[in-house]
Amino acid sequence: MTSVNGLSGTPVDPVRSDHIAGLLGLVMARLRAEILADSEQAFPGLRISHYRLLEMIPPEGGRITDLAEAAGMTKQGLGQHVDYLQRLGFTESDRLRGDRRVRLVRRTPRGDEAVDFSRAAIARVEELWEQQLGRERYDVLRETLRELGS
Repeated sequence: MTSVNGLSGTPVDPVRSDHIAGLLGLVMARLRAEILADSEQAFPGLRISHYRLLEMIPPEGGRITDLAEAAGMTKQGLGQHVDYLQRLGFTESDRLRGDRRVRLVRRTPRGDEAVDFSRAAIARVEELWEQQLGRERYDVLRETLRELGS
């Protein structure tokens, strides 16, 4: 297909985005790649969003409404993720006896394994970044990110 502006097929250089959003995007892409490096073999079908959702579910379980709010998603969207994870055996859900409208979601032991997997991958990235930056600069990075996130 021919591009109207003649740029079709021109590769986009992700490093060109030197503003903070572009730089944070590059860092997040690196983190995602590390988490997913061995993911397909260990946990076929899981994406970063699934790992994030699994980690958000409290040990005693969580209501779809509460999880959706914490994730910044609609109840319907989060429910679709939960249904997918349930089909794969990572979550289970039940309606509350006192209020059948409320759906309580819990991780299964397989879901716990996936959370452990993603946390170990993140720990590996943190270790690599600490080695790359040195302890002092890495500590400053963490504290700066913590400050900006609050």
